[in-house]
Amino acid sequence: MARRHLGAVEAGDPEAMAADYAADAVIERAGETHRGQAAIAAYFATVPARLGQGRVVFDDLSIDGSTATFRWHLAGTPVAASGTDVCTIIDGLIVHQVVHLDSTDF
Repeated sequence: MARRHLGAVEAGDPEAMAADYAADAVIERAGETHRGQAAIAAYFATVPARLGQGRVVFDDLSIDGSTATFRWHLAGTPVAASGTDVCTIIDGLIVHQVVHLDSTDF
């Protein structure tokens, strides 16, 4: 499931990204909290425009039980954003995700 989600992000498909989350999932990112699949879908709908010509590159993925942790960075953009995301996955869906940014957001 985690690999499927990373593939949706790499493909830049906001609908596929949002489909990986439970109805009551939560994403915490840069001081913002997105609660519920509708709010998460609205957030992911903004990602392609914010990335512009850039893309997300995944550097590492580790899975330990119900926790998936992945490092990422942006490529092809002047913004030097990078970070580590920690996701809790239950019954094949992400229920909680915390994004730890190394510096700036995009």
